[in-house]
Amino acid sequence: MPELKVGEITLAYTDVGAGPAVILVHGSATNRKQWRPMIEHLSGRFRCLAPDLIGYGRTTGWPADRKLAAEDEIRLIAALVELFDGPVHLVGHSYGGSLCLEAALTLSARLRSLTLIEPVAFQLLRLERDEEAWAEIEDLATRHIRFAREGRLAACADAMMAYWIGAPAWSAMPAEMRAAVTATMPKVAAEWQMAFDSTVGLSAFIGMKTPTLLIRGTHTTLAAHRVVDLLAGALPRCDRVEIDGAGHMSQLTHAAEVNAAVAAHLERHANGAAAKDVA
Repeated sequence: MPELKVGEITLAYTDVGAGPAVILVHGSATNRKQWRPMIEHLSGRFRCLAPDLIGYGRTTGWPADRKLAAEDEIRLIAALVELFDGPVHLVGHSYGGSLCLEAALTLSARLRSLTLIEPVAFQLLRLERDEEAWAEIEDLATRHIRFAREGRLAACADAMMAYWIGAPAWSAMPAEMRAAVTATMPKVAAEWQMAFDSTVGLSAFIGMKTPTLLIRGTHTTLAAHRVVDLLAGALPRCDRVEIDGAGHMSQLTHAAEVNAAVAAHLERHANGAAAKDVA
């Protein structure tokens, strides 16, 4: 498995396949392994790079006494983009989707396409005054941050996973997997804090030229649903795909449908111009 030194962070990533480059960025409380089904689907046509974000998998952890900013993670994405001479595609899920969205603001000249699977750019709910959806996520995030400060990591994991996948599914996970997820809760708390601190609003994306695909499950949470609606109304070159019956983890639970949608978007823009060349 290759590694890349980015400042003080040692970035671990998967590099599989050949062809146009696709960088796949995972969500909270998981790692690059979540992309295995998609990499299997894409790697015959594309070169797939999937990093472990800070504090996940084999990438360096984050100091507990330092505030995390989106730029700290985006720097890793940018380093992978710089491995290539030509334009690349970005695909992100959940927290990884929100990072890819912000990364596209500074990397647009290097991007052929952007795919966002339920990006959790929750600050948009606050800034756009969607009180109902913001109250839902603010309650979860506030409890999570408090539990993490108190060292109650199991309580963090129970609340978070019940929200995203449902308590029965969380309880049914193997103990080893539950323990691995629980161990990531301090990092997730830092990610929640980013949502409270962020001032990146919809106006930042109105002029973004990168062709973007938004993917959403029809059974996802209210907050995730509303973020996609906001972005769909703001992004000028945007397509949207709904995955029937899927929740937030559609790239795993409905892999065939998601993989097909992503592949079609990548193929459609595989030989197109980078965003800087689009009039």
